[in-house]
Amino acid sequence: DVWYSSNGASWTQATSSAGWTGRNSHTSVVFDNKMWVIGGRDGSNRFNDVWYSSNGASWTQATSSAGWTGRNSHTSVVFDNKMWVMGGYDGSNRKRDVWYSSNGASWTQATSSAGWAGRNIHTSVVFDNKMWVMGGNDGSNRFNDVWYSSNGASWTQATSSAGWTGRNSHTSVVFDNKMWVMGGYDGSYRNDVWKMKLY
Repeated sequence: DVWYSSNGASWTQATSSAGWTGRNSHTSVVFDNKMWVIGGRDGSNRFNDVWYSSNGASWTQATSSAGWTGRNSHTSVVFDNKMWVMGGYDGSNRKRDVWYSSNGASWTQATSSAGWAGRNIHTSVVFDNKMWVMGGNDGSNRFNDVWYSSNGASWTQATSSAGWTGRNSHTSVVFDNKMWVMGGYDGSYRNDVWKMKLY
């Protein structure tokens, strides 16, 4: 289902049954004046399909099988006039690959092995003309490292140990010219809020 609101309090259902199958752990971005749904899982299957809509009710499939493997708990951003998919879990491996597309149908691999360790349930934002990857989980460890890239292929570690505890399933946004990390799971469910330290 798809819902919208102009105030966060009152919500209207755009559709109870979008074109894509029911799923979670997918990603969504706004690109080319459209909303996009990318990958995810339904409990049995992991998807590498890509869908778009300009109204939330009618959805069009850009591809049923993107170049990247079906996955969930990846991240997606819009950067350099492209959509990007980074990392995630394909049922066997926590991935460290990075892919991009300018149309949602054709995907190009920027790297099969980014500098950061393979992970899922991490976050990504665009800040300071760079893409950022923060935290996540490799199946054994929860990370509090932070990485950035201006091209998706070459990655630089900003820190191996941010002030916040290693965690997954947190959220990140850019606000007030800072990156923010909120909540997540580090062995306990957190309600802390961190902002990038300015020097």
